Amino acid sequence: MTNRRQFLALAAVSGWAAVPAHASPAGQPYTVEVWSDATFGTDGTLQQLEVADTEKLPAPFVERVRKQLASARIPPVKDDSGAAASFSTGIRLVYLVTPGPQGGTVKLDGMQIAPRPLKRYAAAQPEQLPAGTPLSVKLRCEVGIDGRCAALKIVAATGTSDALRRWAVASLRGWEFAPQRINGQPVVGEAEVELVLNVPDDRPVDFRDPRRL
Repeated sequence: MTNRRQFLALAAVSGWAAVPAHASPAGQPYTVEVWSDATFGTDGTLQQLEVADTEKLPAPFVERVRKQLASARIPPVKDDSGAAASFSTGIRLVYLVTPGPQGGTVKLDGMQIAPRPLKRYAAAQPEQLPAGTPLSVKLRCEVGIDGRCAALKIVAATGTSDALRRWAVASLRGWEFAPQRINGQPVVGEAEVELVLNVPDDRPVDFRDPRRL
């Protein structure tokens, strides 16, 4: 089979706003991800497309995404016998949103073909992690035909905390994906996920006079 971790070249989109994927200070750039379900024909051309979570996005933006992806094309995917096959998958687009006085700008910052997440899960927050700074773990997940992570690998992490790594693995174990399909049959795919943990700083403010310490 051909490598299904392929990228699509798309034009940048501007003139819309959405909820950021990760919290950021007011006025600072942030990223937003948009997923679509796509089916490519035996010649690698797009046959069907459905933008996910359309109720959360402005209608003009959804229509523009559809128009941009309408001409998407990938190298034909082959089945186990070597014959050209149809291929159904998720398409992830990441946009960088820069707020501004006139509405700001939006720039396409990344594209990937991968199984689309259907359910996200976060395990209980571990103790003894530094507060006030976002902690992140990037993992690679082998998505089985049941849509669950059959195998996990940590690609990168903030620091060396075992507790943070265990939290990330436990969280991704609870995720569910729409498996990729060849000729309508689910196949093993691969997804790369970055999990971000924000540990609140709940320490009480020290009002003591330092001159008396």
